Amino acid sequence: MPFQEILDRLIERVPESIAATFNDKDGDPICSRTIEVPNDALQLLGAYRNVVNRHLQQSVEDFDKGVVEQVAFCTNQHWILMMGAEEQCSLVLVMYRDGILGRARFEMGRAIAELNKEL
Repeated sequence: MPFQEILDRLIERVPESIAATFNDKDGDPICSRTIEVPNDALQLLGAYRNVVNRHLQQSVEDFDKGVVEQVAFCTNQHWILMMGAEEQCSLVLVMYRDGILGRARFEMGRAIAELNKEL
């Protein structure tokens, strides 16, 4: 299944979502879909995911040797969720703040599994 179809299905399964991007290890978009988020802003989120992840990993390594698997942060209006994939690719989802975070995390996990199969 093509990357774009997987991303489109993620957006469909998380009704509160308004944008998603799947980026390669250099932060370049492989595919993306946005409903309300400007393309430039979405591309920046995707590009900075690996930088954010690297800094968070360094922050927790003194007390947790595990790998940072997910990052979620919010503004007063939105949730931004980030997950890593194979080959240092990343998936970023933007959704409204009143969305169900657990459902979004679950669906992102499913999407990551499908994206990894395609890599």
